[in-house]
Amino acid sequence: MRDTHAHRAARGRKIAATFLAEAPAHSDIADRIMRANAYVGDIDTTDQDPWSEGVVGLRDALVDLLHHADGWYTPNAVLDAAISAVDRLPAGWAEAYRAYGTMPTSPTVHVPDTEDLHHFDLLVGAAAELLMAGPAQFNEVTANSVADAAETRFMDEAEAARFGAVRNAREAAASS
Repeated sequence: MRDTHAHRAARGRKIAATFLAEAPAHSDIADRIMRANAYVGDIDTTDQDPWSEGVVGLRDALVDLLHHADGWYTPNAVLDAAISAVDRLPAGWAEAYRAYGTMPTSPTVHVPDTEDLHHFDLLVGAAAELLMAGPAQFNEVTANSVADAAETRFMDEAEAARFGAVRNAREAAASS
């Protein structure tokens, strides 16, 4: 999927808005994983069937969120804080989810009292849910591997956009 920065940022904004609206009322681990899946399927982060893509759909949704955060926070800041949030989950949470077992109690989800869809804690909360969904549904996937794949994809896209803007500026300068 090759979209512009603006298209991806708009989808990332929808992810942030969904987190802000739904997280206060639905904050247990299973709800958070299901919401991450909804980010992939309902917000059209992919052109293909999100359920057949596996972790790629989660990565793409996370890239959308990073495009939304671009200019406010670095990808590293958002992803490092989100990984820390996932690391604070109780031991065995992913295995319990995959086994349809009793889920451990989730730490309180911090949802900032704001309407600012660029609020750092809001972005981290949504990113953490996407990172949770990988290991919860796929045995060999970790939150770190999803974060690394998303960061690499985001950086490649951001560099391509920067290169295109520089090329267009140089061509415009050369023709004047």
